[in-house]
Amino acid sequence: MLHCDIWGPLNVPSIHGHKYFITIVDDYSRFVWIILIKSKSEVSLHIQQFITLIENQFHITPKTLRSDNGLEFHMPSFYNAKGILHQKSCVEAPQQNSRVERKHQHILNVGRALLFQSKLPNCYWSSVVLHAIFLINRVTTPLLNHKSPYHVLYDKVPDSNTFKVFGCLCFASTLQSHRTKLQSMARKSIFLGYQSGYKGYILLDLHSRAIFVSRHVTFHETVLPYHSTSPSFDIDNWHYITPSSPPFVDVPDSTSPSPLLDINPILPNHTVIPTRVSTRNKIALAYLKDYVSSTTNSINASTSPYPISNYISYANISPSHSCFAMSLHTDPEPKTFTEANKHECWQKAMQDEINALNKTGTWKIVDLPPNVKPIGCRWIYKVKHHVDGSIERYKARLVAKGYNQIEGLDYFDTYSPIAKLTTVRIVIALASMNQWHLHQIDVNNAFLHGELQEDVHMVVPPGVSHSHSNQVCKLNKSLYGLKQASRKWFEKLTSLLLLSGYTQASSDHSLFLKFTPSSFTILLVYDDDDVILAGNSLQEFASIKQILHDAFQIKDLGILKYFLGIEVAHFSSDISLCQRKYCLDLLEDSGFLNSKPISTPSDPSIKLYNDGLEPYPDIPAYRRLIGRLLYLNTTRPNITFITQQLSQFLSNPTHTHFHVATRVLRYLKSSPGRGIFFPINATFQLQGFSDADWAGYRDTKRSISGQCFFLGKSLIYWRTKKQLTVSRSSSEAEYRALAAASCELQ
Repeated sequence: MLHCDIWGPLNVPSIHGHKYFITIVDDYSRFVWIILIKSKSEVSLHIQQFITLIENQFHITPKTLRSDNGLEFHMPSFYNAKGILHQKSCVEAPQQNSRVERKHQHILNVGRALLFQSKLPNCYWSSVVLHAIFLINRVTTPLLNHKSPYHVLYDKVPDSNTFKVFGCLCFASTLQSHRTKLQSMARKSIFLGYQSGYKGYILLDLHSRAIFVSRHVTFHETVLPYHSTSPSFDIDNWHYITPSSPPFVDVPDSTSPSPLLDINPILPNHTVIPTRVSTRNKIALAYLKDYVSSTTNSINASTSPYPISNYISYANISPSHSCFAMSLHTDPEPKTFTEANKHECWQKAMQDEINALNKTGTWKIVDLPPNVKPIGCRWIYKVKHHVDGSIERYKARLVAKGYNQIEGLDYFDTYSPIAKLTTVRIVIALASMNQWHLHQIDVNNAFLHGELQEDVHMVVPPGVSHSHSNQVCKLNKSLYGLKQASRKWFEKLTSLLLLSGYTQASSDHSLFLKFTPSSFTILLVYDDDDVILAGNSLQEFASIKQILHDAFQIKDLGILKYFLGIEVAHFSSDISLCQRKYCLDLLEDSGFLNSKPISTPSDPSIKLYNDGLEPYPDIPAYRRLIGRLLYLNTTRPNITFITQQLSQFLSNPTHTHFHVATRVLRYLKSSPGRGIFFPINATFQLQGFSDADWAGYRDTKRSISGQCFFLGKSLIYWRTKKQLTVSRSSSEAEYRALAAASCELQ
């Protein structure tokens, strides 16, 4: 019986253009064969040739061939002619072909180890896989009574003297007909494996990058040329020296009393010649003119040709909101406890938080129980502002590191509804159209009102005194950051609002409504302990604020100005939303605050796909950048499409994808305060638009759906998403996009 499967495609083609390989495993001997292919269309031909090879070499015809349900293995006429039974696994049941599936994992584990050790580029993965198979077939296994697959199949022990270290340095003798007496007699190379049908080795020439086969080879198995990029002076272990290294170095003998090696000694009475510095004019490269370095001591905002002050204007907003917007940038917020503890205002804020926690009996300091690992905690600092921009208070919040909790041990249920951003925009749009009041309130220590049933232990927070180091905090009530904290608090808030005459919306459970003959009030819980009030009755506002204050202690922040990093500007009746501060912080953190702006977020001539080029080295930084751009879509629909495209490559971004992302940052530099506008003069009409880009994804040929909805003239929803299946025509793609938009409308 033979087990067959295909692995691939790999986004990096091999040095010879292969993207797949066929794996064939003999059920009796566990011997493995690998066949490299460039496309799946070659599978049927290679399978037929392999069956013929088995018949000629072993004088036997396989009785059964087991594979998955792929069409490339569908050859009924060939199987019938050979008398082979073809067994296929069911759809989405790879475990039925588990022997070769596990062998794939085995091959890749060995191959990765060889690739990491040799430091070869990824394009040599085909040589790595073939060498991994060579080793696997010759290594003993308990499944075969401590025999190797090669021993079982050929009934002889393999010769282990031929084993060489993959990727090691070697020198292959040059052909006499191709050299003169003054030329090198050997080629400096890297060992890549063994060539079937030859009594020789596959080598990679380090100078010409040519791959060739040679028999007369001298190996240095302790030297990995791609591993060392600097000269070494260890006389016991020679390393490959790059051409930039000094050609000759005098190495002192072992009897030298000096333990140090001075490559450039300064002899007595020796005049030191100063290093020559070029006096020619330096001209900056043209393609670098679009960028300005943000490193210290290199350039500052005053010398930048594109200062950010040229692209920010507060002229079109009221003086009061201008003061509020500018105050968001003038009051820095510390990042760590050490930084905050240097300022008296933050010390007082932390002490107030600790007093509130002690007053509610949030924890009890106890000795750490055995076999219990406490979770960590940290301080988070925020500056709260009044409507006029003045500082309302310095707020310090203690947050538990809930990501260390274990499900079933210290938490069970975690679900807590969070307001959808679409719901927030609808509420603000309705407030603008009906000229409603918009207020904001903040619940003090909201999570501390929830009781804990689980045993949760936390390390003692910085700033809290305790007798000895083995003590921890045993939590009695919920704390910010715990996985179950928001659920406990929301249950208590919901019960209070229902008793106060509010009705919970079925479409968004964080939305509560109250109807009376003379008033209509909306209460929206958007960030666990922050609440937006919208309605036409200030009397009802005062009533619900008093109810919440009596139950939880709240702070009335007045007119809605700033929430979730979003600035709310109120005009005579119209309202606008923007993320000016969030955008400027993003530009500063990314080093693009002084970059040259650009007028469009993307180049329409560039189509993103898995291009197989050099991967971007800092993948976490790329993911953080795309994540922050995705949140910026809250008020910037003009970057939604390109950020959705960039988010498809979070697992393997290349330099191309990163450059496209930086273009988005340069576009944001041109208008950091741009947002969405909710006018007053609009009708209550809901309009939706849908479109599709057929086969917009080059890799999978899937289409892209786009949709947006307007309430009157206010844009309240927009989205770009890859369709789940491949559409066979543009009409089918359009219908799928329309169906998705209709579902969202309902």
